[in-house]
Amino acid sequence: MYRMRLGVGLCAVLLAFHVAAGNQSPGASQDDLFAQINDLTISKKEFEAIFQAAVRHKYYHGKVVAAELEDFRKQVVEDIVTQELVFRQAQQSGIQPDRSKIDAGVDAFNLKNANNEDWEARREKVVPRLIERLERQDLIEKMEARVRNLPRPNARQVEQYYFDNPDKFTEPKRLWVSVILRKVSPASTENVWVEAEAALDMLKQRALAGEDFGALARKHSEHMSAATGGDLGYLHLGVLEESVQQKIETLEVGQLSDPLRVLEGITLFRLNGVQPANLKSFEEVENRAADLLYRELQDTAWESYVDALKSSAYVYVND
Repeated sequence: MYRMRLGVGLCAVLLAFHVAAGNQSPGASQDDLFAQINDLTISKKEFEAIFQAAVRHKYYHGKVVAAELEDFRKQVVEDIVTQELVFRQAQQSGIQPDRSKIDAGVDAFNLKNANNEDWEARREKVVPRLIERLERQDLIEKMEARVRNLPRPNARQVEQYYFDNPDKFTEPKRLWVSVILRKVSPASTENVWVEAEAALDMLKQRALAGEDFGALARKHSEHMSAATGGDLGYLHLGVLEESVQQKIETLEVGQLSDPLRVLEGITLFRLNGVQPANLKSFEEVENRAADLLYRELQDTAWESYVDALKSSAYVYVND
């Protein structure tokens, strides 16, 4: 479902350009126009500045692949449209910003820049735009909170949701396994890998002959679980490499796998037990079911609200 995924981060970025965009000349070239949302126009240059700032905000850790960046670009466009429409609707609804919250935001910004040498010279220009940004942010948040302020679902609705969505309340199947690992460097020759496989196969034969798997693991395994006899406990499906998990799932309880190659080297697994998938009783998960249903109802209400705003607005994007 659609959500305002960038939230206040993008809102802050957008507002840095809001006044200039809103005052764009009606005669501006269509080629220079990136978007129009009712009476708000945004030029291509302004959008690129917004988009690059949003990229820095989200991907501060490094580079991002082109395909993901293109998807993010579409998300930014959607968020700009949504936030502008919600902001205008909040104004028309008579919602007022929380002055104490705005003042606290300005005070925090002043404190953050207290040691900035040129802050005094910039304050007069920056603070009004900061206040505008904070007021806009607050109105958007208040409008969304109003839309999401729904009655809690009743007991019958929650119970029906539980029965309609058993996958949400089912504890997944788990496998209880033990392991012996012989480490092999990925850069090793094939001969080294073959030798490690042969060594693990010999340990398997000894276990099959009656030696205790745990004792063999304590003596020969190079896995961190060696001290506990190789016992990994119960593992959820997906914790082990897929190819390894598939092999283990073919075993009967008490059986050993063949030596298996993994990233760290060669492994020998023992399946100690299986905990089947377990649907929790309604009584165990009633509160969680109520919360999940309520969030879904809120998301649906918000999505419908945003769709209605878009359907009654003039939105043009030249992308």
